[in-house]
Amino acid sequence: MIEEQPPGESAQQELHLLVLPISEALSHSGSAFMSLPSSTPSPARSVATSEALEAARMNPERSLRTGQGSAVKGIVLNGSLGSAKLLAGLLGHSYALVADACESFSDVMSSCVTLYGLRIASEPADQTHPAGHGRAETLASAVTALVLTTVGALIFWHALDSLYLPRKAPNPLTLLVLLPVILLKEWMFRWMRERGKEIGSQAILAEAWHQRSDAVTSVAALSGIAVTWIGGPAWIYADSWAAMGASLWLIGTGLWLLGPTLHELMEGSVDPALVEFIRETSQSCEGIQGIDKVWVRKLGMRLMVDLHIEVDPDISVQEGHRLAHEVKAKLQGELPQVRDVMVHVEPYDASRAKRPYRIQSGGHR
Repeated sequence: MIEEQPPGESAQQELHLLVLPISEALSHSGSAFMSLPSSTPSPARSVATSEALEAARMNPERSLRTGQGSAVKGIVLNGSLGSAKLLAGLLGHSYALVADACESFSDVMSSCVTLYGLRIASEPADQTHPAGHGRAETLASAVTALVLTTVGALIFWHALDSLYLPRKAPNPLTLLVLLPVILLKEWMFRWMRERGKEIGSQAILAEAWHQRSDAVTSVAALSGIAVTWIGGPAWIYADSWAAMGASLWLIGTGLWLLGPTLHELMEGSVDPALVEFIRETSQSCEGIQGIDKVWVRKLGMRLMVDLHIEVDPDISVQEGHRLAHEVKAKLQGELPQVRDVMVHVEPYDASRAKRPYRIQSGGHR
């Protein structure tokens, strides 16, 4: 969609929007309306790369297959490990191991939610969702975070309640189950985190941290069982205390994962390197004399771009329209994850201050 701005319209004063930075592990997946001030074109200038920029260059179909494959692997692996831990926990009289199994089964549920969210997000735009269904993937990551928090709270409650119940000492043979589980879950965390960064998926990154949380609960279970075994009857409830400690990690991790998800739902800022690349690419098109604003928002793994280009005030409307489509085509060619680009054509005015942020004041843009 192309808009024409009258040459005589004055620039509105803009308010500066402050956005809290997100963690390094999830920094690539924020979403935004953000821009950088325009400058004189410089074809030789190099733009710094980033995980967000590399993810935007990936083919959408490949990103979808990678995300769905990661979710399916999570379902199979967590289902198998959860069953093994539940059986070992019941036979070995370890409450911490049973709680650990419950965490693995919650991983299965969250992986199913992620898989379904990715499927919905891949559906094309329609009349009720003209911008597409990409936010379904973001909502899936929110559900994953909430599931993790809820499971942590339930484990804490039941572990606390178990402190007053008579029990047998955990069988030390259960340690043989936990050692390979910890190694496997840590590997799964690292592998899935790399896939999430590669495709720019908030849901897969949340799934990765769910794997790390499972590894942490397994470490807690191992510690509790070992202390009970070494300390004797006086430490009979050590695995319950271990389960309570692991549950606090689950609650904290779930709440922490909600931060980047809400950041994306609130259309917070994307990676500056991605915005800078879009600005430089747009300005490199012949006939573009400046870029007033660049706004980018993230819809799951896809991107929506809204930018203002500055052109010669004396060219025709038809020529301005052609330049706008040329910019759009170049951006979508360079960044396949860009679903759509809205280009607003403005007359170039060297004396006009650049407006890096989009706000609405008094009903005016």
